[in-house]
Amino acid sequence: MKTFTRLIRRYVLATAAVILLVVGLLLGLTVWAGLHYGETSDDRARIGTLAEALTPTADGLQFDPTRTPAEWMRGYAWAMVLDDDGAILWQYDLPENLHKRYTASEIASFSHWYLDDWPVFCWTADYGLFVAAVPRGSVWKYNIYNNADMMRAMAAGLLPTLALLLGAVLGCCLWFGWRGARRLQSIAMGLDTVADGGTVCLPTNGFAGELADTVNRTSEQLRRRNEIIARRDDARTNWIAGVSHDVRTPLALILGRAEQLEHDAALPAAARRKAADIRTQSEKLRTLIEDLNLTSKLQYGAQPLRRKPTQMGPLLRKIAAEFCDSSAAAACTPELKITPEADKAVLDVDAALLTRAMENLLNNAARHNAGPVNVTVTAEQAADGLQITVADDGAGYPPAVLHALHTGETGENTPHILGLHVVEQIIEAHGGQVTFTQNEPHGAKAVIFFTPHKKSSRF
Repeated sequence: MKTFTRLIRRYVLATAAVILLVVGLLLGLTVWAGLHYGETSDDRARIGTLAEALTPTADGLQFDPTRTPAEWMRGYAWAMVLDDDGAILWQYDLPENLHKRYTASEIASFSHWYLDDWPVFCWTADYGLFVAAVPRGSVWKYNIYNNADMMRAMAAGLLPTLALLLGAVLGCCLWFGWRGARRLQSIAMGLDTVADGGTVCLPTNGFAGELADTVNRTSEQLRRRNEIIARRDDARTNWIAGVSHDVRTPLALILGRAEQLEHDAALPAAARRKAADIRTQSEKLRTLIEDLNLTSKLQYGAQPLRRKPTQMGPLLRKIAAEFCDSSAAAACTPELKITPEADKAVLDVDAALLTRAMENLLNNAARHNAGPVNVTVTAEQAADGLQITVADDGAGYPPAVLHALHTGETGENTPHILGLHVVEQIIEAHGGQVTFTQNEPHGAKAVIFFTPHKKSSRF
């Protein structure tokens, strides 16, 4: 509605400005024409002065001697004086074909119009009728007359008529502006719908039809592209889920048989160690498949968040205890540090997914360090949220891993960071942030920051 109001206001102001400009131009043109042609349009006034300058003398009619006849006749082609019978008493440069006696009807005719295509002006003096002509084609000479009552009525109705015309112009501008604003408003709403991922089909008639057609074609192209992307994403998700399901059964069989062989006392020690290696690598493969399936679901929104208020202290202690009971803890020494404020902090989280993220960080510290390593989990209340840090004193992240985590760039030589990528996705799905850096003086560190009660926009 604000857009419509602004558009109407602009139409009205533009219309008023155009009208004022036109009126100003007309007035200016009238003034300029009056000043420019004023000297050439006062022949009726000049003819009286010229007739009075001609005075009777003993030698006949002559011009006032203060000027020469040529100076008095400047701007005129010729002149003559007729007596009461139409005979010529005096003349100045009168053309030969005009030397004659004029009847009353001829005098009445040329006094109003032309004499042999010469625009003439007449003035009655004591000595007779003074007639002077200006050059042919220099003056338009026509008489205009009309009924007096009609002229008075027109003069009285001039202002109301102008007001009515102005109102009609403004009304037309408002009408067209309102229609244009409605059409533009529908196009703006269509653009909002397209921006929100919807489709539109706007009418393509009217002055904005070309723009509406462009919006329609853009909407259709985006719809088709979204359908292609959705089909591709569904195919990828289904393929990953299918492969995960198909691999899970034989992998479980391999794990079970390898564990049996690992604990079979009848086998030589070397064979049992090989069985243990098979079990360890199979467990890594199972974790990789689970991470791949989970990251695919998180990426395409197929993994719902089952969030509920959770006290962070007990959850972190449970995660640490389960890690200590796992086989991965044999290669590291875990330590948990929780401040009293952090222990009582309550966040709206999916406990299972957050557990998975913490397990990935802990297992990553245990798996990617050759020797024994100390892993410290610290939870503390920050200024405006909760901060959880997982740090170790091992070899640290390889530079290529940090580059891939910080820039998102991947390639053929990019190290395997699927587990850490899953951590990023889980934390971001909860509205938090995670930062991977090197620990000082050595080791790897992951810092997770949560803002209390900040919900994700994706789930």
